Amino acid sequence: MILRTLSLLRSLQGASHTAQEAQASVQQACDYRWLRGELHHGAITEPSTALADGTPGVTITLAYPATRARLAGGRWPEPPEERERCFVEGAHACRAAGAPAYRTLESLSRGLAEGAASVLTDAARLQYLLQQRALRLAWRRPEALPPALPPALARRLDSGEPAADGVFLLALSVPARRDEVALNGAWLDRTLDRYRRILPRHAGR
Repeated sequence: MILRTLSLLRSLQGASHTAQEAQASVQQACDYRWLRGELHHGAITEPSTALADGTPGVTITLAYPATRARLAGGRWPEPPEERERCFVEGAHACRAAGAPAYRTLESLSRGLAEGAASVLTDAARLQYLLQQRALRLAWRRPEALPPALPPALARRLDSGEPAADGVFLLALSVPARRDEVALNGAWLDRTLDRYRRILPRHAGR
């Protein structure tokens, strides 16, 4: 099954698509699917921001209790003041927030089960976010959180997870206007696909 999956990915992306590259594509697709599934727990915290290439956008924030398992995903300093000055970007931010890792060759079977074309599309969506430096995870002391925390984030932090040492905030910047945002995965797919098509024309000017 692994070889069949690799063959499918190669046929879609070219013969040079090695097992290592295929594995990376599957991991990126898994990270993206985790992110799109989490979106409905988020809240718009910055209605006006800009992505790395200057595209106007909004920032959607997701909140997670900083459990021992999540803290183990990074090298966070012990002093709270130093820890709050640190952050994690990109796919590592998803992983530190709790996204599962699929880094073994056996995970390539997901490509066959879910469709190689779908895997490559989701991987490309995450790659767009990585290029735009659109994902950032930061740690905060509970007392440092805004007094009027958005209800969706407050509910997530009161979800009954194991005892936590602070709060993780995962910020996702998306190229969109505030009035067109819908906090669901289908909207995220459409929005990123639209801007992924626009980006090459901008880059070629």
